[in-house]
Amino acid sequence: MRDREPIHSLMHQVDVALLGFGNVGRAFADYIGRMSDPRLRLRVRALADRSGGILVESDQALQRILDHKTASRPLRDLGGSATLTDLRAFIEQLPLAGVHVLVESLPTNLKDGQPALDLNRAALCAGLHVVTVDKGPLVHGFAALQQAAQAGGSRLGFTGTTGVSIPDELASERLIEIRGVLNGTTNYILTEMQERGASFDEALRSAQAAGVAEPDPSLDVDGWDTVVKTLILAQALMNADTRLDEVTRIGISRETDDLIRVGRDSHRVVRLVGRARLYQGRVRVSVVPKLVGEDSPFYAVNGTSKLAVFRTASKREVISAARSGRDAIAQTIVDDIVNVIAR
Repeated sequence: MRDREPIHSLMHQVDVALLGFGNVGRAFADYIGRMSDPRLRLRVRALADRSGGILVESDQALQRILDHKTASRPLRDLGGSATLTDLRAFIEQLPLAGVHVLVESLPTNLKDGQPALDLNRAALCAGLHVVTVDKGPLVHGFAALQQAAQAGGSRLGFTGTTGVSIPDELASERLIEIRGVLNGTTNYILTEMQERGASFDEALRSAQAAGVAEPDPSLDVDGWDTVVKTLILAQALMNADTRLDEVTRIGISRETDDLIRVGRDSHRVVRLVGRARLYQGRVRVSVVPKLVGEDSPFYAVNGTSKLAVFRTASKREVISAARSGRDAIAQTIVDDIVNVIAR
């Protein structure tokens, strides 16, 4: 592993590689091009998609790649012989090119987290800091990634996988429960249904028209996105070993209308809440629509906003809130980069 540069020089300029160049990767590249942050200047020096990886020699070359990917074309069509089709070989070249951080945003694979799990582990072992927004590797290999980071003297940033940031004040606390409204799409749909009187189908179409929901919204509305975000938080903060198939999961659907009607009669609102709690010595995880009253911190969480409540063994409750959107996730990645290089 190469000797690291002093932190003060890293805080001036940091060269990063992007592994995955879909919506999130492009939003991040666009954002840092507009960013004026006194903490650091970020420069994209390498990019990879599933077809291979390429080093970026200049800002002009980066713009050509951005235009190429915006047209939904694979990198190998642009880079020719300069494209490394073996992504492990691409990762091995990054430290030699002066890259310090790998930002990973490959399409999420909830079945086993691959290939991103092995690629992130290889990067961490090679001494690269990894910042990921990909939930699959964290759900299936959180402990393995932490071990790889320790072995490589590197760090893992994953705030983009949890919906909200983990408050620093929890570092010395033992947690006994996490509750969260962690999915902006379902919260937007529920807000439309409860504040505008839309049906589930109308609210879903509105979310899709606004770019909030994917053409296939099943990961969101079926509760899977909230499940994995809750699981990752529980793994990070409660040493949970809960498997995906052990989670109680109920999403939102046309049937949610009935619960909304009950809520109107009792002055409560419906939120899709993920919960991790200690029960009989083990962390249990569930995701279900809940009725919450005005005394709940979730009551005022509407639109695409997100919020989590962390309850400690000392009975403290710590709240973390976040917003959704392209710039919001890009800023989350920037914040994680700052954290991994500064610690």
